[in-house]
Amino acid sequence: MLINPKYQVVKYWPLQKSPKIKYLTYGVIPFIYPTHVEVDVLFLILLMFFVFKMKNLTETFPLYQFQNLSRFSKLLHFVTTRFGGVSIAPYNSLNLGLHTADNTAHVLQNRALLANKIGIENDKILYASQVHSGDVKIIDDEAVADGILKTNPETDAMVTHIPGICLMVMVADCVPVLFFDPVKNVIAVIHAGWRGTVQKIVSNTIAAMKTNYGSNPSNLIAAIGPSIGPCCYEVGEEVKNCVADSFGTIQGYMIKQKESEKYNFDLWHSNHKQLIDKGLRTENIETAGICTKCNSDTYYSSRASGGITGRFAAGLCILKT
Repeated sequence: MLINPKYQVVKYWPLQKSPKIKYLTYGVIPFIYPTHVEVDVLFLILLMFFVFKMKNLTETFPLYQFQNLSRFSKLLHFVTTRFGGVSIAPYNSLNLGLHTADNTAHVLQNRALLANKIGIENDKILYASQVHSGDVKIIDDEAVADGILKTNPETDAMVTHIPGICLMVMVADCVPVLFFDPVKNVIAVIHAGWRGTVQKIVSNTIAAMKTNYGSNPSNLIAAIGPSIGPCCYEVGEEVKNCVADSFGTIQGYMIKQKESEKYNFDLWHSNHKQLIDKGLRTENIETAGICTKCNSDTYYSSRASGGITGRFAAGLCILKT
């Protein structure tokens, strides 16, 4: 379950009003119930004010967290939404993707707003140039010395042990996956679209953490973020064949539609199974279970928008002590 325990209003899935909003709605209005014309005007003004406040409370800048990663005080992690930025439709409003056709100045302002919100300097937030690969990039001291923080490395997964660097993954239906190794103090972020999934980018990232940092998969904490669900991700023969080639079967990975010969690809199961197969414990894996296409009013969804949309992000950072 994703939660928002520290940013303005607590929110659970599905989205609900907080007790504070309930107080504004039901606690104040009866108290100022009007009896005269003059008071009617005051009542309407105050009512408009409270409606505005309720809108701000629910939509200003929500950031969500996973329960399993929230247990670690040394971590900062979050999932953004569409809300809180300056981009206009169809990218409204917190689009973080510079590779979209959005106004570049708007995207840069959105990134600055996010940096200010999470308290991390903008030049310490690392966005990759995602290419739908199975590649993993190690962000170590040598990479930082070589200036990687001033670039957008071409990769779909990043791993680091360095405090103060916030690794980011941008999505609009693809699966964001976050890793934390509390023993070795290492983090990773993954962008897993269908191509990355069949290239087993999750497995590749676990292997990179083992090779470079000695991580034991049984210690890893994993979170699978909002992404297109098996309810909506219809694919063609190309994807179906790639799934069969990669996993040796489509059983469990593909879901046949009831009244047609078409299939839906279950990205959640496909990436979850890689985690289990590589040795993660079931209790250490949390899946948001939120379909971005079904919830395109809250998250960007390429499928829901016909391919013209922004990007939300999942971020992970080891805090400096």
